[in-house]
Order: sequence, then C-alpha cells, then structure tokens
Amino acid sequence: METRANYVMIGVFTLAVVVGVFAFVWWFQRLGTGEQKARYEIYFDSPVAGLRRGATVNFNGIRVGEVESLALVPDIPRAVVAIVEIASTTPVRTDTKVTLEYQGLTGIATVALTGGAPTAPMLKQPQRGDRPPRLVATNTTDAFQAARDLMIQLQELVKKNEANIAVLIDNLTKVSGVLQVRTNDTLLEVQAAADSIKKAADTIGNQAAPTLNEFRSLAGDARRAVGEIDRLVRNIERNPRQFLFNNGGTVPQYR
Repeated sequence: METRANYVMIGVFTLAVVVGVFAFVWWFQRLGTGEQKARYEIYFDSPVAGLRRGATVNFNGIRVGEVESLALVPDIPRAVVAIVEIASTTPVRTDTKVTLEYQGLTGIATVALTGGAPTAPMLKQPQRGDRPPRLVATNTTDAFQAARDLMIQLQELVKKNEANIAVLIDNLTKVSGVLQVRTNDTLLEVQAAADSIKKAADTIGNQAAPTLNEFRSLAGDARRAVGEIDRLVRNIERNPRQFLFNNGGTVPQYR
C-alpha cells in the first residue's frame, strides 16, 4: 500500500514539474518579448471558410498577431465574430480595412488589415473586462470562394478526363509528325523545281550565246552596207552626171 502511495506521489510530482516547466517557458517568452497585446473584435457578414484559431493576422502584409477565437452570432446566422490579438503598436484606426486572404488553393485563410488615413482616429483599447473595439470586415470572400471553386472544378475536370486529354495530346503529336513529313516533302519538291528552272535557264543561256554572236556579226555587216549606201548617195548628190553617164560628164550624142 505504501509503495502504491509513493508511485502516486511520484506521478503527481512529475506532472507538476512538467506543468511548471511549460508555465515558466510561456512566462519567460512573454517577459522576454516585453510586447503588449491589443485585442479587437472583427465582424464578418459572410462565411469565413479556411479561418481557424491561431490563423495569422497581417497588417499591410506584415504578421502582427493571430486569431484568438471564433464564434457565431446567434441572431444573425450568416455572421461570424473573430477575436484577434495583435501587437499593441499596430496602428489600427477607425477606417482600417479588414479582409480575408487565401494562400493559393490550400484554403488556408489569414486576416488582412490594411492601413487607413493618417488623420483617422486610432481605435482605443477598452478598460480591463470590457468588450474589445470592433472592426467590420469587407465582404470580399465571395469572389475568392468563387475563384477557388472554379479552380477546384477545373482540377476535377482534368482528373476525370485524363485519358481523353492523353489521347488528344497523342493525336496532336501524330498530326504534327504528319505535317512535318509533308512539309519536308513539299520543300524537297520546291527545291527540285528550283533546280530544274536553274538548269533550263543555264541551257537557254548556253544556246543563246552563239545566236547572239551571229546577231552581232550580222549587225556589223548591216552597218557596213548602210555605210556604203550612204557614200553612194553622197557621190550621186555631188556629181549626178558622173554617176549616170560615166564619161566625164558629157552628154552622149546620137545621130
């Protein structure tokens, strides 16, 4: 009996030590940071899919705290109230905007706080035990939800039609191969036609060379003949009797 009592005492002592260590670590972390926290109530007028306790709270994209609790509003079925705890130095103003942001398609939501006008008053923290100041979130979750739903549907559609997509890709590959072969054949035919035209042009050029030489010779003879005719005409113009009677210009006498 005494042995059992000792075991119980040892178990209780061990449990107390473990709890004490965790409490000390938590207290030391809080003391080491020396950072005071501020609590705010955020009112969502739409579903907060993906938002959980411990979710990140960002201010202008910088992590400043986390979601402490989530609760439904009994009188408004669609509404959700979140209590967030953030650094007390965060400049939360009366016109600070609150939205939900999602990390890709994972569905994990974060609370995003965005600036505010420098002239807008700061939200003051209440006295101990009073209700935290409220911020009303902008209802932008519908668009994000619609986008996520669309992407999920596309993924499901792709999964259901993987076989058809594979067949389509295979057919496209085959068609591309056929077109490549036909294109190559067409290029070869065009090249052959070009070679034939070149050979014909060379043949015509070779045959035309002698003809051109003969034409040049004939043209030279024609020029010489024209020159002779020109000289003859000039001689006739200078002395027509000499050309007609060929006897020193004397007209012949007939009896």
